[in-house]
Amino acid sequence: MKTELISTVFLSEKRKTALLILMDQPATIDEIKDSLTGTTSAIMAQVKILLEQGLIEQRGDEYRLTHIGKIILKKTKPLIEVLNVLEENKEYWESRDMNAIPEDFLDRIGELGKVFVHESDLNHLFEPPKELCLSLNRSKKVSTFYSYFCPTCPNNYSELARKEVDFDLLLTRSVYTRLKEEYTDNYNIMMSSRNSNIYVCEDDMIILGALSVTDDMMLLSFFTTQGIFDHKKLLCFDESARIWGMELFEHYKQMTEKVK
Repeated sequence: MKTELISTVFLSEKRKTALLILMDQPATIDEIKDSLTGTTSAIMAQVKILLEQGLIEQRGDEYRLTHIGKIILKKTKPLIEVLNVLEENKEYWESRDMNAIPEDFLDRIGELGKVFVHESDLNHLFEPPKELCLSLNRSKKVSTFYSYFCPTCPNNYSELARKEVDFDLLLTRSVYTRLKEEYTDNYNIMMSSRNSNIYVCEDDMIILGALSVTDDMMLLSFFTTQGIFDHKKLLCFDESARIWGMELFEHYKQMTEKVK
């Protein structure tokens, strides 16, 4: 029986998705079909298996989880979410150095939801993704960490300072020194804003490429396992990912000193 239940949940994407839909609330077959691909007969075949295994039940036109289904989904949903995140971009994750992410955050990596791997072309290699630039322009609060010098950072964040956007900018010491010495005007604008905060950590304290959390997205980038920064960045737009990223940023902020 244990093997049958495990197979029922994990060996079919349609069954897995249907169970996740019903975990939120009961749904009709048409509502379930809207979130799945395939013919009606193929979807109904999977729904029938879920009924036979006692994971869901039908009441009128709606399907809902049984008590057994709720128990199993409560335990398996975090695993399903983790697998969805890692399987979608397996080669990317295999090549990343994730030592900078605390274990309790890695345990919750399924909260990233739908992840997009952004890889800039050679003409835009040192520019942030346009999605981040657009988000910065409309956000009221921004939290960003850089361990490398981003050429657009001085202009982007001095503009946020001019608009009195609430932002925290966390930099490694070498990046901070370059910002202060080579982009003095931008730096002074940031420091003069009542809503701008700059924090500094030692260069080897946080071995992460970048982290940026805005009102509606999160950007995350790692070094490779060979210690190379290859400009590949993760873009996440789920609210759960934004919360995960904000909590990670606050964790890092405790390791820094505020510039006064």
